[in-house]
Amino acid sequence: MALKKALLENLRIKLVVGALAVLFWFAVVTENFFEYDVDIPIVATNVPEGKIIANDLPASARVRFEGKGRALLSLLFSREARVTLDLYNMRRRHAFALQREMVYARRSGIELTPRQILSPDTVWVRLADRREKPVRVSANVKINAIPGYTVVHPFRFEPDTVTISGPEESVRPLDSVATEYKEFSNLQQSISARLSLQPFSESQRLTLSSNAVQFYADVQKLIEVTLQEIPVQVQNAPGNLKVTPVPSTLSLTVEGGEKLLLHLKKENIVAYIDYARIREAATTGHPAYIRTPEGVRYRDVKPALFKLIIENSNHASARH
Repeated sequence: MALKKALLENLRIKLVVGALAVLFWFAVVTENFFEYDVDIPIVATNVPEGKIIANDLPASARVRFEGKGRALLSLLFSREARVTLDLYNMRRRHAFALQREMVYARRSGIELTPRQILSPDTVWVRLADRREKPVRVSANVKINAIPGYTVVHPFRFEPDTVTISGPEESVRPLDSVATEYKEFSNLQQSISARLSLQPFSESQRLTLSSNAVQFYADVQKLIEVTLQEIPVQVQNAPGNLKVTPVPSTLSLTVEGGEKLLLHLKKENIVAYIDYARIREAATTGHPAYIRTPEGVRYRDVKPALFKLIIENSNHASARH
């Protein structure tokens, strides 16, 4: 028992002596001067108003520092040092030759000195005109309703447009931004979901005013309705001709969401024959083109073909 107590006492003494030795060594070392190579960030400042950096810059530069050990430790832990590129007087394109005067290390003071920038030796910067532009949001979704139900288009977004900003040459060709891809299956009621917008590649240097939108899809019970006596118009006929379709009306069956069709009237359906398309055609009849509101499909158009009575200024008639 006494032996164990003596060993413990000796161990305590050894630990204390060891700790004091480490502290003494650390104090001596941190007061000595050393050279050390460190990777520090490259930061561009004072970008001219209305401009944006249009190329990728190196993330960091390797710099050789000289200073006391404690200053070097502070440098490693503070991460405040950086190489600064001042773009204040820059126009379009410039090559910055990196010099040690560009190195900023505030906290280390006179105990730390940048001696040399080892790499890179030059950084190219290209500026472009900065542009902002509103673009519409488009859906990249797949929706399947259960039998007897239908998805009413168009989908709805809040917001339905976002502002895109970045280099003018990247912003100019864009007119929309798509949502992330999402599937919704076996639906029988309307849905709402928060969808992220697809990000752009870093090289495009584009940003969005919002990274997500609220998505709404209207799911309704599927019904069909037959509409009668829809007037048939003739479009693109010359001004000196009177062109009359025979018969003058048609019927068709429309199908779509219940709420949508219950408010649909025959005036919402446009049926027409395009005279510019058929005047050279030698056929016994001409089909009508149909335009319906979005989300409404049609079938069973009757009649399928129409005759045309053409009257000119001399009141002579002809049939086509």
